[in-house]
Amino acid sequence: MTITLAAFNDIPCAWLSNGQVRLAVSTDRGPRVLFWGWEGDPLCPPGTGRANLFAELPDFVVDNPGGPFHFLGGHRLWHSPETLADTYWPDDEPVQIRTTEQGAVFAPPPDGLGIVKEIEFALAAGRPEVTVTHRLRCVSGPSAMLRTGMGRPVRRAAWALSMCRLGGVVLLPQPHGPLDPAGLLPNRRLVFWPYADLTDPRLILGNRMIRIDAQPGPAYKLGYFNRDGWLGYWLEGTLFTKSFECGSRTSYPDLGCNVECYLNDQFVEIETLGPLVRLGPGDTATHVETWRLQAGASRPSADPLS
Repeated sequence: MTITLAAFNDIPCAWLSNGQVRLAVSTDRGPRVLFWGWEGDPLCPPGTGRANLFAELPDFVVDNPGGPFHFLGGHRLWHSPETLADTYWPDDEPVQIRTTEQGAVFAPPPDGLGIVKEIEFALAAGRPEVTVTHRLRCVSGPSAMLRTGMGRPVRRAAWALSMCRLGGVVLLPQPHGPLDPAGLLPNRRLVFWPYADLTDPRLILGNRMIRIDAQPGPAYKLGYFNRDGWLGYWLEGTLFTKSFECGSRTSYPDLGCNVECYLNDQFVEIETLGPLVRLGPGDTATHVETWRLQAGASRPSADPLS
């Protein structure tokens, strides 16, 4: 595993590589994974090219009560439930970096709730795989900003979001088979946001797989509880999968979602969420994803059970 320092889109980054895959993590803000893709692609020397699986949005900014939030593109750690005041807290300050045997840990200053959104990367040896550990570390003492109206610690879920380039296909595996011996109980629930058009042709429902054609269009979002523990995005012959642990007996935000997908005219976002936990001073919530790339994958075009 190697670490080098080089800018990407004029943003200072630490580049992590295991000889097969590489990623660029911002160091002067964020942290964000601004680049994720194959190592050694001649079309994409550091800081250039389209071999990046992630969307590049250096000018995408949203105003909120705490100040402007710069998305930049790529992958980030947030916490849910989503609110303008708490979720979109600006993260424009330098990030502390601690190297490890397999990668590095990136820790920004605390946000407005006193939470440090820390991300650790561990690159596998000899295969295109990275373990991404997301931690919400509550470091502030008791204060009005940290407490709810009832005087209890805040209840948040770690939320890992990957903004990918348009043009591919999102893969959302669906529950199958009965939950009870007689098959009388429902086995799935889909959650839609108010702006989602249920007739949107980009949504392709299948018995074993929901596919989303990631083409530009109106904003769209859906979520569900994923019992398979993975979701994927196919783009230009590469299949990017994110695996995660799913606990069926825990509480999740957004009507019970541990996987969500957001799509608009600039990017598609594949998201996983950890369970809701109470965070007080000294507490940590951890959510782990495993990223894998597969080369030479065909464009997904049919449901496995259709």
